[in-house]
This record gives sequence, structure tokens and C-alpha cells, in this order.
Amino acid sequence: MATTRLNFEIAAADRLEITDAEVSDLLTQVYVSGGFTSPEEAFSLFESSAVRARGALIGAREKQQSKLAGFIIVVPPSSPAKRLAKDNEAELHLLGVRPEYRKNGLGRMLIDAAIEDARRSGYSKVILWTQLSMSSAQRLYESAGFTHVSNIERNGREFKVYERILCA
Repeated sequence: MATTRLNFEIAAADRLEITDAEVSDLLTQVYVSGGFTSPEEAFSLFESSAVRARGALIGAREKQQSKLAGFIIVVPPSSPAKRLAKDNEAELHLLGVRPEYRKNGLGRMLIDAAIEDARRSGYSKVILWTQLSMSSAQRLYESAGFTHVSNIERNGREFKVYERILCA
């Protein structure tokens, strides 16, 4: 059986012309259908303009079908969406890859693009957090050089906090 190697274009949301409907659909599929966020929470958390306002959305479009395959947000320390980062640190929010595009290295490509964006912006550190049940994401973050530094509780759920130092 022959396998098809998928090809992705990774770029800023405006360059990829990512629509609000695509943002909402991807987050619903990944987080709500995946059992990580309730539909009620998703209604406010994943409203497209609020998601875009967090920071720089970096997307991945599958080239053959031109379908939005995933995205991640680099949240600057000046953003009201920032929760844990200090001055000169960025946060990564809402890494999401559609199920049909997983196991193709896309999550890692998005993380690498986000880290490069943060590095170009001069941030010294990148911070993220993930639910305890997201073990695949935790392995991915650790393979990308992130270190588990603590746990936090938010809205009755526990999260693992990770960081990656970018420069001294």
C-alpha cells in the first residue's frame, strides 16, 4: 500500500487567509469533539475575534485540498489573554491539529514555527500549559525542548505548565 506524504504551508493567518469559520470549526473539532472543552465553555473561549485578539495566529494549510489543518497562537506579554508569562516572555495557546492530519509531524511544525516567531520577536522564554489528560501533547512539547515546571488549577481542572528558554 502506498502512502501519500502530506504537504503543508505554514504561515501567518492573514497570508493563509484563514476565515473565522475555519478557526471556530477547527477548535470545536479538536477541543470539544476531543472531550477537552465543554460546548458551553467553547462558546465564549473560542469566539473567533477573541481567539485572533490573543496574539499571532500561525496556521497550517494542507496544500492539495487547501484545508486548514491546524494552528497555534503566539501570545505576547502585552496581550490581555496572557496568563503566566512575564515581561519579555510569550505564551503558546490553542495548538490544534485536525485528527485526520495527526501523525504527520504537523504539531511539531507548528510548535517550531511558533518558537521561531517568539525568537524573532526577542522573547527570552515561551510558556504553555496543557490539561493532564493531553498526554500526546505533553510528549510533543517535551520532544520540542519544553520542560515541565509546575502544575496549576483553572476552572476546576489541573494543567501541566511547560517552558522553553529561548535566549539567556
